[in-house]
Amino acid sequence: MHTLSIAFSAVTLSFLAYHFYLQSASFQKIVQSYHDPDRSKVATIVVQRMLGFFLFGITPLLIAVFLFDKPLVYYGFTGANYSKSLCWIALLSAIVILLNYINAPKKDNLAMYPQIRITTWKPNILIISTLTWIAYLAAYEFMFRGFLLFALYDALGLTAAIVINTSIYSLVHVPKGAKEAIGAIPLGIVLCYLTLITGNIVVAFVVHVVMALSNEWFSLRANPAIKIIIK
Repeated sequence: MHTLSIAFSAVTLSFLAYHFYLQSASFQKIVQSYHDPDRSKVATIVVQRMLGFFLFGITPLLIAVFLFDKPLVYYGFTGANYSKSLCWIALLSAIVILLNYINAPKKDNLAMYPQIRITTWKPNILIISTLTWIAYLAAYEFMFRGFLLFALYDALGLTAAIVINTSIYSLVHVPKGAKEAIGAIPLGIVLCYLTLITGNIVVAFVVHVVMALSNEWFSLRANPAIKIIIK
């Protein structure tokens, strides 16, 4: 329970720090320091994601290494069940891509995605967005499906771990609206269960990256106001 208390406290403080910083005057100064509106919009999202990478990834990683008594492999840093993981990744990725393809042209989706709200996307913006998505989601999945989930599982068992983890996962999606908060419930249950039965966070991480990137790319394609310049 000592480990679980630390994990809960770390996750809570990380999310508070993340959201309060994004509302702070110092963050607004960064955003306003760019005279070019497009550069400002790109910087806003890049700073958000890299802040998430640090708070959701590096912070719990340091806690797990220096305060917890189990090795990192216990928290999902392992290649165990590689073939089983690949099968689940293929199946879930196919489902996610299909759903995103159907959902991308809808008004509520285009109102939120892509997150970088500029009208002209060049290759450098696509690369920056892709890399920062991957970094952010690596941290996000380690915190939820590694650091917190395994601490819950160790203290409370499988069912309680999945229920509590998924509940928190759903709640942090509330600012994005009811659709994402409710949708996070079945996704959270599936990803938690697969993480626990495989012993690694690979499935959760890859599927989440596929979901984010396919949604962004389909949204770019579906938005008539956005122009993509390949050259």
